[in-house]
Amino acid sequence: MCDSPISSSLTWRSLFSLAPEQEICSICSSKFEKIEGPVCSICGRPQESNEKCADCAARESKTEKRFLLRQNRSVYLYNDAMKDSLARFKFRGDAKIIQAFERDFAAGFKAAYPSNTHTLIPIPLSGERLAERGFNQSELLASLLGMPVISPLIRLNNEKQSKKSKTDRLSAEKKFSAAENSATGMNVILIDDIYTTGATLHQAAEVLLTAGKASSVSSFTLIRS
Repeated sequence: MCDSPISSSLTWRSLFSLAPEQEICSICSSKFEKIEGPVCSICGRPQESNEKCADCAARESKTEKRFLLRQNRSVYLYNDAMKDSLARFKFRGDAKIIQAFERDFAAGFKAAYPSNTHTLIPIPLSGERLAERGFNQSELLASLLGMPVISPLIRLNNEKQSKKSKTDRLSAEKKFSAAENSATGMNVILIDDIYTTGATLHQAAEVLLTAGKASSVSSFTLIRS
């Protein structure tokens, strides 16, 4: 991130490659804030207790609960350092930056979803956005976890979510389709870079639960804004 040299001590673990190579210095890593303490039981928003937050309660009042995400969990807060890194990652094409988060992302996932019975589904980009960016950030994140990955979701529109207001995101038309029975009986974990309002992830969950016939759908993201 800062292009400074990293010097690490030689240990038996590093000598025999039992520990992943450090990709980020302590100064840069200290700028990122991990989510710790109580969070909303549904969306993973940090708060005073583990109760359901007001936004999740409102969402459940408008949608059948069985068609929603079971839960979301995330690793980092969306502070200034993460905002800059995400822009560098997504919009300036620095895909290698993802390696700086590998250790925390994998550890956070294992803590949130200790069972090995899940199937990962990265949130897809449209063909146009994928061609523009050159990679799908959600697929890169999923690849860090060493678990089965499938891609039954099809993106239906191309408008950038970052350009929409919260109200627009929550009321947006459907973003995804999926082939019938494409996730039958699966316990799915959606992978994405950031949870903002949750609109994208909840819409993906509904498609996978209805058309895809998934057994359950949760999500895991690098960031919670």
